[in-house]
Amino acid sequence: MPELPEGKTIVINENTYEVSFAETGMELMTGLKGVASLDPYDAMLFDFGMIMEVIMTPKGCLIPLDVAFISGDGKVEEIKTLDPANGFTQSSSMRVRYALEAPVGFFEQNGISVGDTISNL
Repeated sequence: MPELPEGKTIVINENTYEVSFAETGMELMTGLKGVASLDPYDAMLFDFGMIMEVIMTPKGCLIPLDVAFISGDGKVEEIKTLDPANGFTQSSSMRVRYALEAPVGFFEQNGISVGDTISNL
């Protein structure tokens, strides 16, 4: 399994999550590529460093992932699924600063939905 970047603690709906934190160019490009399995609470936060349209790709991913697109102030704007079986990219429909990738079902199972706020980004 590839080595994931250092962790960061974030808070969603008063629950605390320790997530991998991608912020360098290489970390942002690599993401969770090559990861064969994730624990139910594993996730990776991407900080793009500016507000922009974001395109996430499942290329190189071995497992399906859910991705939340997050505004600069931490609001979950939308949640989409990345499925390596079909290879389709997912784009944010608005400009965002962050994305949070997690195992498929993570957001639903943890009661996280569009409009929720993530703090400690």
